[in-house]
Amino acid sequence: MRNYDCPQCGAAVPFRSSVTVFATCGFCRSMVVRRDAEVSLMGTQAVLPPDLSPLTIGTRGTWGGRDFTLVGRVRLTYDEGAWTEWCADFGNGQWGWVAEAQGLYYVSLEIAVPADFPGVQELAAMADGPAGGLRLGEPALVVGRAQMELERRVGIGGVTYVVSDVKQATVQAAEGELTFAAVPGRAGLSVDLRGEGDAFASAEYASDGVRLFTGRIARYEDLRFTELRPVPGWTVEAETVKGQTAATVCPRCGAPVEVRAAGFSLTATCGNCSGVLDATDPGLKLIGEAGRAQSEEQLVPLGARGEIGGTTYECIGMMRRRDQYDESWSEYLLFSPFAGYRWLVTYSGHWSLVEMLASAPKENAGQPIWRGQAHRLFARAKTEVTYVLGEFYWRVRQGEVSFASDFIAPPWVLSEESYPGLSETTWSAGEYLPSSAVAAAFRLTQPLPEPSGPYLNEPNPHREKGRTLRWLFPVAALLVLLIQALTASNSGGRNVFESSFVYRAAETNAPVATQEFRIEGTRPQAIEIGLSAPVDNAWFAVDIDLVEVATKKVREVGVGVEFYSGFDDGPWSEGSTTGSTVVPSVAPGTYYLVVQAATDPAVTEMGYELRVKRGVTLWANLWITLTALAVYPVFRWIREHTFERRRWSQSDYSPHAVSDSGDDDDDA
Repeated sequence: MRNYDCPQCGAAVPFRSSVTVFATCGFCRSMVVRRDAEVSLMGTQAVLPPDLSPLTIGTRGTWGGRDFTLVGRVRLTYDEGAWTEWCADFGNGQWGWVAEAQGLYYVSLEIAVPADFPGVQELAAMADGPAGGLRLGEPALVVGRAQMELERRVGIGGVTYVVSDVKQATVQAAEGELTFAAVPGRAGLSVDLRGEGDAFASAEYASDGVRLFTGRIARYEDLRFTELRPVPGWTVEAETVKGQTAATVCPRCGAPVEVRAAGFSLTATCGNCSGVLDATDPGLKLIGEAGRAQSEEQLVPLGARGEIGGTTYECIGMMRRRDQYDESWSEYLLFSPFAGYRWLVTYSGHWSLVEMLASAPKENAGQPIWRGQAHRLFARAKTEVTYVLGEFYWRVRQGEVSFASDFIAPPWVLSEESYPGLSETTWSAGEYLPSSAVAAAFRLTQPLPEPSGPYLNEPNPHREKGRTLRWLFPVAALLVLLIQALTASNSGGRNVFESSFVYRAAETNAPVATQEFRIEGTRPQAIEIGLSAPVDNAWFAVDIDLVEVATKKVREVGVGVEFYSGFDDGPWSEGSTTGSTVVPSVAPGTYYLVVQAATDPAVTEMGYELRVKRGVTLWANLWITLTALAVYPVFRWIREHTFERRRWSQSDYSPHAVSDSGDDDDDA
């Protein structure tokens, strides 16, 4: 680090980095430019507005395995917002930038501008014109706008990027050391380009030509910051520092207005007179009207803090939106100086925690892919802001129109949003939150409205209840099949009785008692009584009493056979000469059969055989058991399917078939 004397006041102006050329005197705010071993005065720097960023000059971090130190910052504004760029010294003469915007960090290094980069040749031709010298100014902005239209694909170092945002940015103020002269009012055209994943590039068209940066988007925890400054009201060790919080009065009605996210919010709304105020102006300049009187019910009060996912957020803003179908909902803006912004969106008692995505998700067959899961289009609509209260990170106003598309894979919803007149498309991801979780997080004393009907990203409660069944039913069915197979293999199916008989029509055919037979074992078992008779175009049947010798207990069964055949446009046959019946749960013991035969009147005599087999397998029990096991999963599937049809009945893009009449009420 080398110190220079400020040309204005004589105070020491440190240059910590060998690559920085511009610094602001911390005592008199003079802008100092370093040229070789001397410094010169450029004027007085504007005062940066107060902010709640935990970053400060001297903060250290790590990115891509390389350490860096923040040595300066510049505040840039555009028509609809503002952001902060931190100059980072990576050592060994290399420097980069850490842009802090909407809770994300855009870390990049400057690279040489390729000769074929859009606008370079046009600007070079202008610089070589008759006037001589590189005096671009406003023409650079014109060339940039003409060349960098939204969605243009640009190759940089073998990587394809897509233009995602184009805006004119102006230096508001700066402090510390920078690699360029950040004079307040310096204008340039800022172009953001998105690559695959978190990759991004940024180009600036300004009076000194074209500058190009490439890098990646990161979150606070990714950069492993140290040497942070205390954040008033957020860190334990912090003390309220004068000038670091903003609390003043509305310039129109005099009501107190507190800016809760100083340095991040662009607008604030007076809750008393509905005036829209410029939160970047120390005096909260009046810049518009929020519309009707602020009377909407706040389910989550402004200023309320709550912990969600291990991070503490403060509710700093609320808005109401309405779509073209006259459906309306509320959105609450949450802020943390460390995690940035989140939205709590509520509709008909349902809640979602929404986070802006750093880049657009990949697509497959028109469906965005996020977290490895495809999301199906649910709704497209034109939306309008009908009510605002609190503060926001862009210049929101009543009547602001946007076009939104929602894609769902419950409990997630992906939303794509674009604004007419702005060259920008944003993506966000929302996760369903039970209302009880919202109430507990913010310690709300008033009960929240009960959810009404299925919501677009509400987890299917029947799917959640039946989730275990997806593996439990197959396991249970396999276990039943295994038990049945083991039982069948061990049962033996051993014959315990077999005998032949003759039926004669001329005789009385009185019941015949067989000899006794023994059924061995230690527990009740199934037995099979089989009949075999040489029937031909006839039938034969026997009524059988199974009699237990010891108890004289009788179990009546019957078994029959029939067989028919003929010729009708070819031979045919049906039936069989053998048949059987199963008697379940027969206790071990000694038994005999009492048999009485009957047959077709045309049969005068027929021999037949009876046999008894013990320990047979009852396959009917298997099917009964499997059917019983399937009843509850089928019930759950019907409930799950019905819920999905009710959910998709609210969409114009339902994948479910609808009846010809278009009436799907029976699914409701």
